[in-house]
Amino acid sequence: MLVVLTLVSATTAGTGSERALQVKVTYKGQGNIDDQHRIYIQVFDTSYIGHQGIVPLATLSVTENGQTANFKDLKKSPVYVAAFYDKAGGYDPAASEPPSGAPAGLYGKQPGVADPVSIREGKATEIEMTFDDTITMP
Repeated sequence: MLVVLTLVSATTAGTGSERALQVKVTYKGQGNIDDQHRIYIQVFDTSYIGHQGIVPLATLSVTENGQTANFKDLKKSPVYVAAFYDKAGGYDPAASEPPSGAPAGLYGKQPGVADPVSIREGKATEIEMTFDDTITMP
C-alpha cells in the first residue's frame, strides 16, 4: 500500500516517565513543504492503517523537509507510523480523512507494511522515515 521507508531506531536522553517518539520525516516527491503544504505524521496502535474505523492516536505536522515531529505521552507501545504530504494544501486533520491522492508512506522496511515501533517509558525513541510520490492515498 505505501512506500519504502528508511529506518533508524535509537533512544535519546530521558523524558521522565512518559513515552515519547521523535519522527524525522523526509518527502522526496514533487512539491514544496511549507505552512500550507505540510507533511502530516500519524501514530497508530495497530498496523491496519487505512482500514475503515482505524483512527490515529496522535497527528502532528511539519512545515520543512527533514523536520522532526515530537510525540509526547503516548499511552501505548508498540505504535505504527504513517505520513502523508498535503500537496493540495489546507488539510484540516480535525475535519476529515487524509486527502485523496496525497503522497503517503509507512515506517517500515517492506513497502506497504508498517513495522512496530517500541517505545520505552522515560526514553524518547527516534525514527527516520522517507517517502515519495510512489504511493498515494485512495
